[in-house]
Amino acid sequence: MARGLALLGEDLVVVVNVGDDQAVHGLHVAPDFDTVIYTLAGVEGPAGWGRAKDTFHFNDELARFGIDNRFRLGDTDLALKLYRTMRLEEGAPLSTIAGEIASAFGLQAAVVPASDDPSPTEVRIDEGWIGFQEYFVLRAHRDEVRELRFPGADRAVPASGVVEAVRGADLVVLGPSNPPLSIWPILAIGDIRAAVEDHPRVVCVSPLIGGKALKGPADSVMASLGLPPGNEGVAASYEGLIDKLVVHHSDAEASSRIPGLEVVASDTMIAEPSAAGRLAELVASL
Repeated sequence: MARGLALLGEDLVVVVNVGDDQAVHGLHVAPDFDTVIYTLAGVEGPAGWGRAKDTFHFNDELARFGIDNRFRLGDTDLALKLYRTMRLEEGAPLSTIAGEIASAFGLQAAVVPASDDPSPTEVRIDEGWIGFQEYFVLRAHRDEVRELRFPGADRAVPASGVVEAVRGADLVVLGPSNPPLSIWPILAIGDIRAAVEDHPRVVCVSPLIGGKALKGPADSVMASLGLPPGNEGVAASYEGLIDKLVVHHSDAEASSRIPGLEVVASDTMIAEPSAAGRLAELVASL
């Protein structure tokens, strides 16, 4: 979605989740931020994460020393992680480093972490509370999610420019991400949620098609948290925040019954940049 919006040539600020951030092998890993950077730069890996054509010699070599290397870090990808970690150790805020990284990749869009403060996502499964990356990567999101919490979010301050960008935007777009796992951690930061809540034009692009996520556990997580099925659950995830919901045209009839929302049907299969651009034009017209 961000790639499509970037094609419009307008000022674009992408606010990304920091709930997934974690130290891995001594490096500060920020999966959501890095994925957006690589995608906007056109160098994203084929699985949707990491760098295209990357190798994993470093990651594989860790096994020699008995180090858990299930969290895969590519050799080229390591440079970004190392740079961010070095700058953090020098005392630079995460958002400042984000601007430096975006500039290094030649991006016009601003990609900003929701906060410079730690605000991790934690997941309660049947065995108890675990960290997000243990749930998502190490356990391959097979467990049912019973509850989510975002420790630190109540103390986290929005990164510089985030609230101003939301308040000053012609349009706020909640992208087709997993609502509980990717967007709720951002909205858990009170000042950001308030800015979105106060904005007169907030559009959500649904991550579901036929009630299912194209990739990832969005539909199963929403169900296990007690949200309604399909796009009713997406609407319930953002109750009081969104004005319009963009759904796949195959879901138009079922979604038209969602009360209190304008539902717009379109092609939301946007893996190709051209398709993302067409959807971005529609979203911007709303």
